[in-house]
Amino acid sequence: MIIIIYQLFSLVIITFSEDLKEDKYYKRYLKITFGIGFLGIFMELLNWNYLCRFNCTLLTFSPLLTLLISKGIIEFYKKVIKKEGFQMQWGKLSDGIWVKNKGNLKNRGFYGWYTTNIVSFPILILTILFVVIEKNVC
Repeated sequence: MIIIIYQLFSLVIITFSEDLKEDKYYKRYLKITFGIGFLGIFMELLNWNYLCRFNCTLLTFSPLLTLLISKGIIEFYKKVIKKEGFQMQWGKLSDGIWVKNKGNLKNRGFYGWYTTNIVSFPILILTILFVVIEKNVC
């Protein structure tokens, strides 16, 4: 049950990634997800899980990894592509929990591509890590 809650927190981070653009909220999320990850290490040390070795740690650190991957995508778009992306959901601009989305719907195609990257990369990378650990450690 705890691991399901952690995964839902990862989805919250992906859904409200507009908050990650503000350093104040990014640092707050970073502290929370780092603490959640250490609970997974604690669970591993106490042998308090029924998963394969390191799967519990990966699953509890997944909100932190999701946060770092999402922030990396945001910074990549700002610095490399030199255009700030804004997240969309169902054809409308998506706000964060605390931050209002300041995008313009004229760039709908670019924002759609940005949203696809923000949503898919964390899930893809975490799935690959999980499969690699499952195949090599278990």
